[in-house]
Amino acid sequence: MAYATSKWTTIASNSSTPAAVGENVSIIQTATGASGTNGHVRHECLLWMDGTAAMFTEPFDWSVHTDATIVLNATLNDITADAGNVDVDMQGSIDGTNYVKMQDLATWDAGGGAAGEAIGHLVYDFDTYGKMPYMRLALTGDDANCTTAATNVKINVFMHNG
Repeated sequence: MAYATSKWTTIASNSSTPAAVGENVSIIQTATGASGTNGHVRHECLLWMDGTAAMFTEPFDWSVHTDATIVLNATLNDITADAGNVDVDMQGSIDGTNYVKMQDLATWDAGGGAAGEAIGHLVYDFDTYGKMPYMRLALTGDDANCTTAATNVKINVFMHNG
């Protein structure tokens, strides 16, 4: 199986956030325990991983202008147990074809507990690494078991206030 990725979507961009708050929405716990997570502005895509293949998201369809928090598999979809590690890099390109590594974000331990559930949390440092006209995430697994053939890994990108 070859890896696959979806297009980026923007969630909660139509929220009634005050302009001074920028792209982030204050998450307030309600009396009933609801968290308001669905009101937090974020970019999302889905990735179906494939072992040790280099995998790339679609280029971002928004402007990167601040630091960003990147969350991998926040929905706890089942990854093959003992899936190994995934090297995660931010890549950039001038022409949308020839990409270079901008920042080595982290090595994500994708083989979480018995059910194979693991969350990755990374931060892109905009002040140090800057931006390019085209940017994307690159993920490379180190184990043939690093696959999600039956399900996907949701990738979230939260831009910080700038």
